[in-house]
Amino acid sequence: MDIPANLYEDEVVCFMADRYRTTTERVMQCFLVQETGIPVPEKESLPFRLTDNEMEIFTRVVEP
Repeated sequence: MDIPANLYEDEVVCFMADRYRTTTERVMQCFLVQETGIPVPEKESLPFRLTDNEMEIFTRVVEP
């Protein structure tokens, strides 16, 4: 999934980054991993998982 650069500045993405005390890039990475099911190498393990509700919200934000 190709994520447009402007999504990293989206209000929802920024809110989630603040909530998890991480970067917007990391939040989007977490979303992509959970959405696609592609495993992450152990050295890059994700420190959190988005809730089902957050995943639904991100799906709406990412869809054109």
